Amino acid sequence: MNTASNAVARTTPAATTLFGKLRALALHALNLHLQNCAVMAEAYRRPL
Repeated sequence: MNTASNAVARTTPAATTLFGKLRALALHALNLHLQNCAVMAEAYRRPL
């Protein structure tokens, strides 16, 4: 099977580093998005 992990393992070290940086950036963006959602949900839950 040609899974994503196998495809990354066969790439060059520079590409692997790039994919690692992109993955870290995506995870950081996801965490910021989830924090923003939590803040908005808390603000929506509170009475005016």
